[in-house]
Amino acid sequence: MRTLAITQNMTLDGSIEMLTNWFDPTVEAPDLMAESHRQDAEADALLVGRQTFEDFRGFWPHQTDDATGITDYLNAVDKYVVSSTMTDP
Repeated sequence: MRTLAITQNMTLDGSIEMLTNWFDPTVEAPDLMAESHRQDAEADALLVGRQTFEDFRGFWPHQTDDATGITDYLNAVDKYVVSSTMTDP
C-alpha cells in the first residue's frame, strides 16, 4: 500500500496569488527546503485538482534558474489530476 501525504494551502479568500517570490524557502525557512527535498525524494507522483494542475502547467514549465529544485521536480514527476470538468489533460 502506498502513502498519500497531503500538503494543503489555505487562505481566507480562497486565492493564492503569485504576486512576488511567494515561495522561497531557501531564504524564509531553510529547514522547509530540506523537508521538501526529503518528501520529493520519496514521492513517485503528484495528485492535484484541476485548478491547481492548470495553474502549475501555466507557471512551472517556464521557470529558469530555480535554485530550490522545485521546478525540476514538478516538471519530472508523474501527475494525477482529479477532475470531472477537465477537457485537456
